[in-house]
Amino acid sequence: MLIPAILAKSQKEFKSKLEKILPFSDFIQLDIMDGKFVPNKTWGNPKALADLSAVIDFEVHLMVENPEKAIEKWAKAGAERIVFHFEATDNPEKCIEKIKAGSPRFGRVEAGIAINPETPVLKIKPFIKKIDYVLVMGVTPGFSGQKFQSKVLAKIKAIRKLAPKIKIGVDGGVGPENAKKIKNAGAKYLCAASGIFNSENTAKAIKDLKI
Repeated sequence: MLIPAILAKSQKEFKSKLEKILPFSDFIQLDIMDGKFVPNKTWGNPKALADLSAVIDFEVHLMVENPEKAIEKWAKAGAERIVFHFEATDNPEKCIEKIKAGSPRFGRVEAGIAINPETPVLKIKPFIKKIDYVLVMGVTPGFSGQKFQSKVLAKIKAIRKLAPKIKIGVDGGVGPENAKKIKNAGAKYLCAASGIFNSENTAKAIKDLKI
């Protein structure tokens, strides 16, 4: 499954990118960055997205310090899945519990853990049976357009061996030249930003990434 990832500096940019992708996808990833956990900062207003579920399903990728403080508001906004970074919190268990508590309006929310390229898979082993999804970063998070770090292919294989049925996604540096390798390593979800939105032909960019 290809998931377009929207990284926006403003609500206007978000709407523009959403309109561009709507004809081709019914699921998106919204990247939320706080300028602290990562050096970049993005737009992200849960209230503005509260009615988004009527248009498209979405997951939220929290690249923020202390993600446990942000989880509840995104669940209420209607996120299908919330992904936090293992490296951003001292209490992954609490984050998982808050996500699993879901939303009074939308019900159950899938819980995901993201890990940076340098984070060993064994770090998330204690939580693997409590989550629905692992997002493996193919780049150091913060900016789109970076080159994919091929060393993470071994990480994907290790996660698949550790948890054969878990959903695995890859975010960062994903393109037509490596999509098949990523899939063969064991990932089922490819998250792409610049590969889609920097293309002059959105339909072709998406087609080239679907394998």
